[in-house]
Amino acid sequence: MLIRRCSLLLACLALWGCGSQAPPPASSQTSKHQALSESARALGRTTGLALRVPIKGGVPRAYRLGDLSEVDNAVKGRLPAIERIIGLDPEAAELYVIDLKQTVLGLALESGRLDTIMTSAAAATLGPDGTLYAVDQKHHVVSLERRERLAWSQALDAAPRDLFGAGNARLIAVLSQEPPKLVTAAADQPPASRQISIGGDVAVTRWGDLLAVASDSGVTLMDPLSRRAPAFVPLADHPRALAFSPSGHRVYVARRNSPGLAVIDRFTRQEIDGVALPEPAAAIRLDPYGRWLLAKPGALDSAWVVDLPIKRLVGGIATTWRSDLPDVAPDGTLLAREGADVVAYNPDSLKRLGKVADGAADLWLLTAWTPRGAYRGASALPTSPVASGDTAAPGAAMYIQVSVSQNATWSAEMADQLTRAGLSAKVLPPANPDDGYRVVLGPYATREEAEAIGRKLGRPFWIYQPGQ
Repeated sequence: MLIRRCSLLLACLALWGCGSQAPPPASSQTSKHQALSESARALGRTTGLALRVPIKGGVPRAYRLGDLSEVDNAVKGRLPAIERIIGLDPEAAELYVIDLKQTVLGLALESGRLDTIMTSAAAATLGPDGTLYAVDQKHHVVSLERRERLAWSQALDAAPRDLFGAGNARLIAVLSQEPPKLVTAAADQPPASRQISIGGDVAVTRWGDLLAVASDSGVTLMDPLSRRAPAFVPLADHPRALAFSPSGHRVYVARRNSPGLAVIDRFTRQEIDGVALPEPAAAIRLDPYGRWLLAKPGALDSAWVVDLPIKRLVGGIATTWRSDLPDVAPDGTLLAREGADVVAYNPDSLKRLGKVADGAADLWLLTAWTPRGAYRGASALPTSPVASGDTAAPGAAMYIQVSVSQNATWSAEMADQLTRAGLSAKVLPPANPDDGYRVVLGPYATREEAEAIGRKLGRPFWIYQPGQ
């Protein structure tokens, strides 16, 4: 059993999925559901920041999630006028953007250093581990991992229509050519490609192990590495937009003419229970933990908010849809534009929590990153992966450390993955600002016991004893 659990350790992904319970009827139980919803909202969540990136150039500004009060001097450095945000690597505290000259820039938020990564960029994306991938107008690829820049020896055959970063330093691209090609590439090996048929949206799981491709009559599920044959799932109406659950277990599909969303199970490769909505949706967006789903009505500037575990349509807010907002932050706060302002909501009740006046013109990024030392109080570990019943005497408990990171969210997700794989995992918070969040197994009574378990994991580990 231990060997089986250890193999799951190597393969498990984030398993914070979405339940399939039917939506509860309107009754006196509503308050109970809301109380449960509030409790679930705190479970597995980490607070962070909302970054406001000035589209006309300047210093990015940081705001606390919730009331959106500004955090003074949280970010150093200035940006020129930008076209879009690529993403933020919380571990390296690096913000990546594309400016108006199609230059990919990296801003070190804590030192203020601004680096030019690529000129004449055609596309760029951020992988799940924080690796940046950029493709220039001549289809050359550059990757940047922990500030180490690598120019790939082989270029892509054509410009990418869609670009996704995957696990194991892989890049997934759908090339704009006839017929379209799906390419899976890495810096140290030749790209593998095959023809695909595309009739609409393309989505990929967080770690890039499965691709969903919309066509006129259904959705095709494809393994980018061709380890399994593609599977076609027919749908009664034309798919319009796709989104995977954070775990990658389900695909949510918006259709052109049918109200609500279809849902596809990746394992049975069949359509299962859907999500009821008043009208067809034009776009969908899930929060990082799969608790909240946002859907855009086809012809309206608004967003529906769905509590996925109980499939309850909470309501709607008036807002415009852009690439950054509306969205749900790591702590569960909903941010959206309202006229010239950006407003924070509690998604359970759609009650307003805060507002940034005249913030709608700029671009926004919701992140678990917090400035080292200056805002340590913003990070709160989830309660679920942290065991409260450890009885080992102080200084005696031994742990198997499998990861350490300055990013609380990543550590919490890893601990949750390991717990769901059947291992006794938790996160140990930093003892001081320079420490990281340790993902550990245990505790164990002796070093010998811990080392015996660690050797069966099949991956690097360290023996950690708090206070030593």
